[in-house]
Amino acid sequence: MKIFYKIIILLSLSLAGVSYSAEAQSNEQQRIYSNGADKKLTAYPTPANNTVYFKLSAGLRAEARTVELVSVIGRTVAIQKINVNDNDDIVFSNLSQLPEGVYVGVTKNADGKVLQTTKLIIQR
Repeated sequence: MKIFYKIIILLSLSLAGVSYSAEAQSNEQQRIYSNGADKKLTAYPTPANNTVYFKLSAGLRAEARTVELVSVIGRTVAIQKINVNDNDDIVFSNLSQLPEGVYVGVTKNADGKVLQTTKLIIQR
C-alpha cells in the first residue's frame, strides 16, 4: 500500500511541474509576441514570380542590418544590406534562377542574431 501512495505523490508532483511548464511557455510566447509587435517583416507578393519585396516596420528597420532569402533546407540564396536611413522596401529581383518552392525571409542584426522571419512562395 505504501508503494501506491508513493506513486500517487510522484504523479501529482510531476503533473504540477507540467502545468507550471505550460504556464511558463505561455508567458514566454506572450512576451515574444509583445516584443515583436513593433518589429514586423512582411513579404509581398506571395506567391512571387521574379521579384519579391520585404516591408520592414520602423522598429525592425532600426535594429536589422540584413535581409536574407533562405531556402527551406537552410541555404542562403540572396542577401541585401539594409540602409537605416532609407525607408524603401527591400527588393530581391531576378529570382527566375531559383526553383519554385517555399522560402524564408530572415532579418538579422549586426551580430547575426535573427530578429524576425516570414515565409514566402516562389511560383511561376
